[in-house]
Amino acid sequence: MLFISTYQDLLREIEIYQSRLEDLYREDYALRRIEYNNIDLNIYVDRKHKVNNEAAILQSIIEDKKETQKQLLEKLGKLEGLEYQIAYKRFVEGKSINQIAEEVKYSDSYVTKKSAEVGKKIKK
Repeated sequence: MLFISTYQDLLREIEIYQSRLEDLYREDYALRRIEYNNIDLNIYVDRKHKVNNEAAILQSIIEDKKETQKQLLEKLGKLEGLEYQIAYKRFVEGKSINQIAEEVKYSDSYVTKKSAEVGKKIKK
């Protein structure tokens, strides 16, 4: 399902962007520790400017992706009972129909049917 890969991919993307942002913060810290006489001032200023711009862009991307994550979880939060359990286990935890059926004590076919219904509700 699209939602499964979308949510799980979204989490991976957030993690990757956050890691890159941390790298930029470390690079910024390293640049601040360099004494100006050890590096050409124009090179220093140019790199510092690039690092700061890239960090600002990444921070904005992370905020947008977290907002999308929040919206997806809000859609799940509108579900109740068994529908919520199935949706959460399927879309957030990435569990298979068989695993979910075993955990919620329903047949695979019933969980498959409910999962399809939930998928339609979430896409709305």
